[in-house]
Amino acid sequence: MESVREYLETQVLTASPHRLHLMVVDGAIRFARRGLQALENKDWESLEASLSRSRDCVTELIAGLRADASEELMTSLKSLFAFVFRNLAIADPQRDPQLIRDAIRVLEIHRETWIALGEQLQDSAPRDIPQPHAMSWTT
Repeated sequence: MESVREYLETQVLTASPHRLHLMVVDGAIRFARRGLQALENKDWESLEASLSRSRDCVTELIAGLRADASEELMTSLKSLFAFVFRNLAIADPQRDPQLIRDAIRVLEIHRETWIALGEQLQDSAPRDIPQPHAMSWTT
């Protein structure tokens, strides 16, 4: 178990800001899916724990928004993440699976957009600068 912790720590410490954001989004999605599964299994303790961890990830996404970036873009992203956070917070006491599904879908769309943005940025980067290898949790 210690080797897994060390591996994850290395991944976080060496990741680019773009990759770190993607890792947090992936965490939010993963924990929200666990919450949805817990809800379907009527495992209320796991539901609460999973949705809490997903909300923690969403809080990190909000905290990571750069104040020096486009105000309009930051306002839109804050609203998007606030919607997700609210859905996850309300889904727990109301035990409403649709709220969780809606939050997951928004996060998935954001993830797809974030990946496309990263690819565009990588394509437009000067060719003489080595680009970091993009890793995924599935490869």
